[in-house]
Amino acid sequence: MDAETASQSFGVVPPDLSTAGKIYDERFLAALIKNPTMAVKLSHKFNDEHPYPMTAFMGAGGDINAEIADIVAYLKKVSADADAKSKITEEKVFADACQRCHDMKYDKKYTLSNKASLAAYMGSNPPDLSMMIRSKGADYLHKFINDTQKMLPGTAMPRVGLNKAAEDDIVSYIEKVGDSKKAERESTGLYVMIYFFILGIFAWLWKRKVWSELH
Repeated sequence: MDAETASQSFGVVPPDLSTAGKIYDERFLAALIKNPTMAVKLSHKFNDEHPYPMTAFMGAGGDINAEIADIVAYLKKVSADADAKSKITEEKVFADACQRCHDMKYDKKYTLSNKASLAAYMGSNPPDLSMMIRSKGADYLHKFINDTQKMLPGTAMPRVGLNKAAEDDIVSYIEKVGDSKKAERESTGLYVMIYFFILGIFAWLWKRKVWSELH
């Protein structure tokens, strides 16, 4: 199923599972398989009358927890193999975790989902993330990514469930795109501080010389 058809069917393009075991926390994956609505913290949006697009895994006849653990282990193996063949970059992590809904126009990346279907599914089109690092800051993004309901109660955005490494990758990528001059700005600030420090020394020496001549 292509992205256009998938987003029209489900509201949003489903995630690429080839990287799921690499970027998502394994406890989140297990919870997602067992009870998707609870795992993504969207029980206020979905219910029996309006079910979440992903159905819960009902088991294959054995110990359901063991079966879920096997699925998670399989996803992790698939992702490890994919990462070994072609490094899963920050950009790829962003694409798989965020670009299903969000644009990153400063890097010429646009949501993989159909805009109209996405707006109907979410209630409105999710924001472009190009300037999010400058408007919210890295600390806010770290908190928001994995606990959206705490930061913005009632939002239609699901909990993403990333592991720490993937979370860092996404914030780093957003920062590189949205605040590409940060390193240059910080470097300039250091030079300015050094300049004023040296200037202060010369001013002190000059004052000392003047006072010695007066006395």
